[in-house]
Amino acid sequence: MTDFYYLLPAMEESCNPPLWCTDDDAEFFSEDEGTLQCAVIQGLRDLYFTDALCDVTIVTEGRRFLCHRVVLASVSPYFRAMFTSCMVESQQGEVSLLDVSASIIETILHFIYTGEAAVTLDNVEDLFTVSSRLQITAMQEQCSRFLIKTLNNDNCFWTYRLASTHHHSRLLEMAMKYISCHITSLSDHEDLLHLELGEIIKILSSDQLMVSSELSVYHMALSWWKANSSGDSPLPVELRRVIRLQLMLPHEREEVEKDRSWEECDLQELPQFRLRQGMFENWIVDVNLQVRTDMGNSYAVYLKAYDPASNEWNKLTPLEPMRNPKCVALGNHLYMAGGVMEDGSISKAFHVYDSVTNDWTKFPSMMSPRDMHELLSFQEKLYAVGGSDGEKILDSMECFDLSKHRWSELSKLPYPLHSFASAQLKGKLYIIGGETTRVYSIKGLLIYDTASDIWNLIPNTIHVGCGGAVAMDNKVFVIGGYDYSSGNPTPDTSKCVVLDEKGQVCEKPKVPQLPEIFSARVTRWGERIYVFSENVNFSNNIYYWSPGASRWNRCTKKRPFRKICVFCCVPLQVPLRKLSHLIPSRSSFE
Repeated sequence: MTDFYYLLPAMEESCNPPLWCTDDDAEFFSEDEGTLQCAVIQGLRDLYFTDALCDVTIVTEGRRFLCHRVVLASVSPYFRAMFTSCMVESQQGEVSLLDVSASIIETILHFIYTGEAAVTLDNVEDLFTVSSRLQITAMQEQCSRFLIKTLNNDNCFWTYRLASTHHHSRLLEMAMKYISCHITSLSDHEDLLHLELGEIIKILSSDQLMVSSELSVYHMALSWWKANSSGDSPLPVELRRVIRLQLMLPHEREEVEKDRSWEECDLQELPQFRLRQGMFENWIVDVNLQVRTDMGNSYAVYLKAYDPASNEWNKLTPLEPMRNPKCVALGNHLYMAGGVMEDGSISKAFHVYDSVTNDWTKFPSMMSPRDMHELLSFQEKLYAVGGSDGEKILDSMECFDLSKHRWSELSKLPYPLHSFASAQLKGKLYIIGGETTRVYSIKGLLIYDTASDIWNLIPNTIHVGCGGAVAMDNKVFVIGGYDYSSGNPTPDTSKCVVLDEKGQVCEKPKVPQLPEIFSARVTRWGERIYVFSENVNFSNNIYYWSPGASRWNRCTKKRPFRKICVFCCVPLQVPLRKLSHLIPSRSSFE
């Protein structure tokens, strides 16, 4: 396998006018950046391949490579320090790298002068190691990308050790992520037994391990210890500390405690109670927090979650009565902002639900009350966009920084907007359709770049309100809603539009026609798109579709609500049922 990578170095342009020009008569010229870069790259190639103007030689394995100090120093702090010091290499103009193969030096020099490198499974380790030693970051990054792309069960532990040895954080992170996701299939892999003690401790300490039982972590630790110790000695304290006995069911804990390693174990040494990633399952929370009068005139507040795997509904701890709150989930936390209170006032309240403790916490309120808005997330930030404060349609957006625990204002939307569909894709927020007043709708969409804090208006033929949107496979799927093309809002029974990253309508994948849905709440669960419907017959059906399927499928279970109401649905990680009773201080709700 061979990958070719191309690198064009950034060039600084000089815009200083000639000395004879005054400020009044100076005219500035700026060369086209692409043209200048190509000229420089071509010039470097010519100098390298013709050995012209060379002033330093690299020697290894009997071969001599003529180079230029300024070129090597520009890409390598190692060479820069060498050539700007009193080292003998600086004085003699010759650098000996006798412990590096000539083919690796040749590949690295070719990359430096041309921006091209042939990275293969046979040379990637040497290229990565030598470029790390010589501090040629660009070459090491290309090797890192290659290694990440080729991660598999046979090389993930080797890659992990390579990244750890050279302190490459990105490669180490991705290797650890791969190992964590595939730890079950890797548990009996021979390479696991060859890890150092520190390495196996780091892996088994990870919260990201996809294990549903802590007993499997104990078995991996025990297998490693038996392969790396003599006799029948007990597990060392360092390994015992990574085993989370608190996560074990009684019969599992009984098996572990038969091991005499635990006879003198101080429970204070055990790690803090934390579930691992594989100890969660994914539900879809149906947030429908309106008080309703049911049989017997008793009041109930609904907050339930649907488990697509079991086709069952489950209760969660409710919050105060409210209509139309907006929610977004990150891992096992559900964030809820805004909505309409019982007295009809618009709320700016902000709460977070923790599925581990099964309880709510009040966070700092939004800066503005909002209804008919959207709440989106990217990385560690939440974005409350548009909506209405009860008196006017809003063009404002605010952001909650989870690390700083506070709200701040961001760039305003190009126009006031509410009742739109929204999705987040690759750090950009897609705001689709919607209304600027109670009767006037928007055609097209807005794209907000979270990195630059800039809005872009993308014109297209989409004309929809109260629809849903979800990102999947580098596309944005717009589902359901009202059709405004005739000037009046009418239920659209077939609207399913696919947008690319630039906001343009795609012909593929083709989404089949929807059932009779007009105000859809859309979410993603695995590789499926789920639609929680409000339709003209109040049927409260749930539908799902997978890319490539020819039709939508209807779930046998419906939404367990008697009346129609504006709501939202989001995916949320919740602890496995079998572990719920093990969680300390977990609230119960029946």
